Amino acid sequence: MAGPRTPLLKPRAYFASRTPPFSFGRALLVVGLVTLVLTAGVGGILWTFTEQLDQQVSVDNPDHRPEWACDEYEDGGAFEDMSPPEGCDPSVPEHVDRRLGDLVWQELSWVPWSMLVLVPLFWVIEAVLLHLGTSLVGGAGRFTDTLVVTAWGMVPSMLRLLVVGAYLVSRLGELSLPSDPEAAVAVMESALSGLGLVTGLVTLAVVAWATYVRTYGLARGRDIDVADAAIVTVGLSVVGLLFELV
Repeated sequence: MAGPRTPLLKPRAYFASRTPPFSFGRALLVVGLVTLVLTAGVGGILWTFTEQLDQQVSVDNPDHRPEWACDEYEDGGAFEDMSPPEGCDPSVPEHVDRRLGDLVWQELSWVPWSMLVLVPLFWVIEAVLLHLGTSLVGGAGRFTDTLVVTAWGMVPSMLRLLVVGAYLVSRLGELSLPSDPEAAVAVMESALSGLGLVTGLVTLAVVAWATYVRTYGLARGRDIDVADAAIVTVGLSVVGLLFELV
């Protein structure tokens, strides 16, 4: 009887039915899928957030030139023989109104794209730590097998994003924000006050799930006891949670 197709629900049976070396190609597909989902999810959450910010705020007009620069084109200035640029015209205002959401998106639009690099990088870093940790408890085997196990352990992170993202989108969609930016921020903070609890519960569930998958995967891939593998996986998970709390 063939084992499970993935280790997500039955990692013991999945890895017991396979002999190292594990399929590295499938691991690459898994990491690619996780990367794309997280990139799209973070972008969607950020876009939803900025769509709620319709307030107009006053910002410096990039087309306006400061008075000291325009003085150089007047009599006695360094460029008095040249026509002043359009930004010196009195009709060009010093400040213009911009939509707050557009300004926030302009500042943070790089965040989703950074996931394309950060997720694979995080995969490799986690694999290195797990490989070194299992080496300390007598583990043996190829680093690529550790990469495979680590990749499968990343899949639960998509659940975390989907749950938190869905909660955030639903709460933001119900808001009616005032025109004053400071008052709007206060309303959003009040509406999202329960996000910390939701995030905490989902994070604990996701970490436990990932640890479960990786424990049996490393026990098989690194040829060590499940208890020894658990020492490493649980230890790394605890350290990761502590970093999130700091």
